Amino acid sequence: MSKECILYPEQYWLIWKLSFLSLFSAIYAAHNKHYDLIYVPGGVFLTSTLYWYKPDYSWRRYLDMGFVKLAVSYNMYRAYRSQYTIQYYTLVFIAICFYPLGIYYYKKNDYWSSTYAHCMLHIFGNIANVVLYSGKIEPATYYLTNFSCSEI
Repeated sequence: MSKECILYPEQYWLIWKLSFLSLFSAIYAAHNKHYDLIYVPGGVFLTSTLYWYKPDYSWRRYLDMGFVKLAVSYNMYRAYRSQYTIQYYTLVFIAICFYPLGIYYYKKNDYWSSTYAHCMLHIFGNIANVVLYSGKIEPATYYLTNFSCSEI
């Protein structure tokens, strides 16, 4: 492993290639006319490919991590009361579980297991997006105009 990168090239190139799944999710969101949601996987695609091209502890890492957190939060907000709410939340939960697993393996210097765990995070996250974007989703403003305290 080089001093600049956090993984070996074979490992980070695998994650870089898998980052292109988010581009597919963005195109699928557009195909299903969920136009505001295009930015979620589209932004993840941009920040992930930027970071995983040469993963180090630079600003690119923190941009990627920050955008992914924002993107997942927005998707989870939009998934509430969507046609596939339960399926989406279940798949996102599974995806998120791979993140600490990857960190666990990384700290044990098991870089391939860490890489595979991170790959599974990308795979399940994008499957969750496709499931969400396949169904009916209320407009983003729905919750601002139709909120009542009795729903809490």
